[in-house]
Amino acid sequence: MGLMRYLGVDPGGRRIGLAVGDDSTGVVSPLEIFAYDGAAAAAQLIADAAQRLVAGCVVVGLPTLADGSTGPAARRSRLLAEHLRTLGVEVVLQSEFLSTDEARRRAREAGRPRGDRVDDLAAQVLLEEYLATHTSATSPRN
Repeated sequence: MGLMRYLGVDPGGRRIGLAVGDDSTGVVSPLEIFAYDGAAAAAQLIADAAQRLVAGCVVVGLPTLADGSTGPAARRSRLLAEHLRTLGVEVVLQSEFLSTDEARRRAREAGRPRGDRVDDLAAQVLLEEYLATHTSATSPRN
């Protein structure tokens, strides 16, 4: 089985964060943040990024509440996934809980200015979680 590259997507109400990773190393890097301007437009931008990066699968964050249920934010993720599928993109939804909190913590550790956008780091967190549980990627060697 060859290398598979993944695009992680953290869909927010105003912005979408992207991260890229592969299943051979399990390494995920924050990529970019762009403005959310509706599911159709966002899906096209994501599909273009996936094509550019030769990502075989797009992992979209599905915000879940503490009890595991989903709210309005999850509807946005599902709508985005539907639009991506109509563009021929392979999509999986990855349940995410507190990925933004983890992203903020990483931003502080990396010395990013307080209040700096962390959507790309949130995408990194959710894609790392996905790769850790769904692929044959060996755990990172320290």
